[in-house]
Amino acid sequence: MNLPVLVVPHPPGFRASTGGPLDLVADGPTPDAALEALRTMVAKKIPPGGQLRTLTVTDVDSMLSSAAKLGESPMFEDWVKAVEEYRREHNTVPDAD
Repeated sequence: MNLPVLVVPHPPGFRASTGGPLDLVADGPTPDAALEALRTMVAKKIPPGGQLRTLTVTDVDSMLSSAAKLGESPMFEDWVKAVEEYRREHNTVPDAD
């Protein structure tokens, strides 16, 4: 099993973290130590008989159809405005000018 893991400097050492569905964070004095601590946490988090699996979606037409329906929702414009306001407040996307 392979999990994407982010390892970053984090005083006084390093921090390794996973995304969902595990959402785990471990610290260590070196990148390898942080990764090993995270490996231990992953092993404890998955119960006996539990599995992490990958779901492959091949019905792209169905996904596109569902996505197209989002734009037809009466709440879509409100959602777009809320995203734009959030981005302005948090400067997650630079201004076009």
